[in-house]
Amino acid sequence: MEFSEKLRTLRTQKGISQAKLAAEIHISRSAVAKWENGLGLPSDESLYLLASYFQVDIKEFLPDKDNAETIISKNKTIVTQKHIIIGLLACIGIGGLLLAFLLCKPIRPVIPMLGLGILLLLLGGFNMKGNIASIHWYQRRRVTKENQKAYCLGMGIGTCVIGACLCISGIAQVCFHSETIGAVILSVGLFAGLVPMLYVQFKYNRGLF
Repeated sequence: MEFSEKLRTLRTQKGISQAKLAAEIHISRSAVAKWENGLGLPSDESLYLLASYFQVDIKEFLPDKDNAETIISKNKTIVTQKHIIIGLLACIGIGGLLLAFLLCKPIRPVIPMLGLGILLLLLGGFNMKGNIASIHWYQRRRVTKENQKAYCLGMGIGTCVIGACLCISGIAQVCFHSETIGAVILSVGLFAGLVPMLYVQFKYNRGLF
């Protein structure tokens, strides 16, 4: 029996949903769905948590070698496709900003602000999915596995709020021809975005550094 089938069978026998299982071992529901669809394998840590939760020998979860190689190949293809899609979206965004710069003179002064806002919106959405590596790329912090989802959600929300306010501020400056209005919107946005970010930093990371 393949790993995906073993996991689905054990979860069904226990009478719990994918969301419930994910919450019990502190991972995302999408990860459980991916495993059960045969699109990936859990890390050693997650595999140990699954074995402990279902009270089975960890060797029962290990898939056959051929199946593991197939899954690894699928994962590489999926990652490649994601990179291609992200690259295309980035090119479209950059191209749009360049066209706006060339064809729409009033927008030119705020294009850097719009570009940064869009970048922060994308980064915030990425963080909200639990990707702690994009937040702590320079060193591992003190956020535990159990608190990672809440921490990333707070950081992601704050980043998205700041990014959205950068875009709104830039658009407001163009529409109302007033840098004051844009500055007010940006100030409010920075404050609103920093509040959840600082909250989760001190609650889950025990400080800024």
